[in-house]
Amino acid sequence: MTAAPMSATSSANPSATHLIVVTGASRGLGAALVRALLVPGNHLVCVSRSRNPELEQEAAASGVPVAWHLQDLSQPMQAATWLASVLDAVDEPHASATLILNAGVIEPIGPITQLHESTLVPHLLTNLAAPMTMTGAFLERSERYGCPRKVLAISSGAARRPVEGWSAYCAGKAGLDMFMRSVNAEYAGADAARAVRAVALAPGVVDTGMQATIRDADFAQVQRFRDLKENDQLASPDDTAKRIAAYLNRPDFGATEIDDIRNA
Repeated sequence: MTAAPMSATSSANPSATHLIVVTGASRGLGAALVRALLVPGNHLVCVSRSRNPELEQEAAASGVPVAWHLQDLSQPMQAATWLASVLDAVDEPHASATLILNAGVIEPIGPITQLHESTLVPHLLTNLAAPMTMTGAFLERSERYGCPRKVLAISSGAARRPVEGWSAYCAGKAGLDMFMRSVNAEYAGADAARAVRAVALAPGVVDTGMQATIRDADFAQVQRFRDLKENDQLASPDDTAKRIAAYLNRPDFGATEIDDIRNA
């Protein structure tokens, strides 16, 4: 899909100095993150495969500058090219720049013997390859801003312990964790103007559409997820997003590069 702005909400507010890019911004945790970040001082760039008119209206009413884009993030080079063009167009100074890698998919779910190229490759392109190329574009094109930069990858507990039937998801998220560590290693000696801090953050089990897909799937541990829903033990997207927004603002962000919001 060719990168295309959906709509834009602009503001002359000179205090909008923190540039934040949010992927997978139209639903689930991504939409909740956008809501949590609609505060004065932020300037949001939101990208997703589909629109959320209600969220767009809410953002417009907030007065916070928000740009909405449609982009297929299963195409890594197109995603990186899109992000590079967005960052190249930024001409106002920012106090910080942040990339939130939230977009992801859970399927295919099932035995390793049933993994096929037709479903596995698109999964890994979306969950691992596109976040890597977009991070590369973000780091290259934001360097000229001369401000602190952050990369926050929404990871999963499944990156750190296997779930039977989730081999693709576990492997992709584990790769994303290691990629965040690689970013930190590469920029460890950077001067202040090029400083980068990267974190892979597990958000816990959140009541989103992805969880609904999991409960409808056939795998060994599915009943555990059904019980979490039945017993009202899922975290709400809005509460989780507020905690993540607060985590982003912590002065020690990046001190723990592989983290879990439930430990924060």
